Amino acid sequence: MSISALGASVIGALLPKAADAISKSVNAADTAAVKASESKTKTQATLDAIREKGIYQWAQEVKAEKLKEKLRAEILESRGTSEGDLAKLDPRQRASAESSIAEELARRIKEAMLEMLENQAKADPEGKQAGPSIIDIKV
Repeated sequence: MSISALGASVIGALLPKAADAISKSVNAADTAAVKASESKTKTQATLDAIREKGIYQWAQEVKAEKLKEKLRAEILESRGTSEGDLAKLDPRQRASAESSIAEELARRIKEAMLEMLENQAKADPEGKQAGPSIIDIKV
């Protein structure tokens, strides 16, 4: 076998592997680009919301949404069900379950707000704020 024939057979054997590696690299780059674009879009939407509402209002809304998510998860757990179980129900049963969950959620949110107001009243009985505001967005 001549050197050129040997080289051609080696190249022929390596070519599919190289093409596969290039394809995987391109796919990974495309995936990374899509993720970066989605992240940039999400960040821009958040910044737009903050500019529109103001940082305090935005933070309060985020905190309220996180609280709702947490309470809904607790309600579902206490009932021994999950989002997947709800999705499997027929529309009439699901509507009834969602209505019941929404009522329980509203009750718990009301209790949490009343407790927060009571704690604020205990901490400052005259209703004066002593010092700068601190925004707490963790739940």
